[in-house]
Amino acid sequence: MTGGRIAIRLMILQSALFAAETVVIHQIGAGASIMQLALIRSAAGVVLAFIVARQIGFAVMRTRQLPLQLLRGAVSLLYLWVMMYSFGHLPLADATAISYTQSAYIAGFSVLILGETVSRSGWMAAAIGIVGALLIAQPAFAGWDSGYLVALFGTSLNGLSFVLNRYLQREDSEATTMFYTNLVPVLGNLPVLALCALPAPETLAWLPSLLLLGPVGVYCGILAVRHADASALGPYTLLRLVIAMLGGMLLFRELPDLIGLLGSGLILASCMMSSWCRVNWRLPPLRPPSLGKAVM
Repeated sequence: MTGGRIAIRLMILQSALFAAETVVIHQIGAGASIMQLALIRSAAGVVLAFIVARQIGFAVMRTRQLPLQLLRGAVSLLYLWVMMYSFGHLPLADATAISYTQSAYIAGFSVLILGETVSRSGWMAAAIGIVGALLIAQPAFAGWDSGYLVALFGTSLNGLSFVLNRYLQREDSEATTMFYTNLVPVLGNLPVLALCALPAPETLAWLPSLLLLGPVGVYCGILAVRHADASALGPYTLLRLVIAMLGGMLLFRELPDLIGLLGSGLILASCMMSSWCRVNWRLPPLRPPSLGKAVM
């Protein structure tokens, strides 16, 4: 199996996991604060990093790029806070639509940071995917104010973190990147333990799912960019919307309207176009010799 196919399957798996995680967070509702959920999710990510690198133990913390690893973690933390603000101050449809413009940011940062070449067809694939996301979310964008600029900034952070995943793995293992990606958010959200009440008892049944879905999804994304260009995978970050729509149809009998179906079709078309643009997946996959050597 080629590196491109491995990367695509990992991105599809990530989208499915993130869609399921969204359902879990919706079920938890007001039973826990967003920062509490973020703390739990990030702590589980740190544990997963140790599980993946269990043969080297605490050596997973060794890195040749500590400032960049901390920057990657800080970007994740800041993105979380900005998105919390955006979804709290903007209409849900508007905030959702803006959050899915990340594929364009991924393409841009891939050129600036990784030196990847994005063809005209690649940019078109990103644009088609964004239009599909807008059709599904159907935002109104009424009453434009500074909150929209904050949301756009937050989405750029998410695109930057995706690209940094590949850049960091030029020197460090994916387990090391996973560790620092989650460590900084854990430290940043620790004050919530003193400021917020404990989660409601009825939410406890959902926490095991939260501990698994999000961290494994993040790890799938980190692995995916080891096998393919980050810019080529950008449109696949939108598959979460399509999978969520399918889940609504199968589980809750929620039938989408024609505009939503058209949006899903455009997202799938953008993914296929991106794959066709990179038939040979021109950049070779990153292959550190082993976990042990990657952290020496």
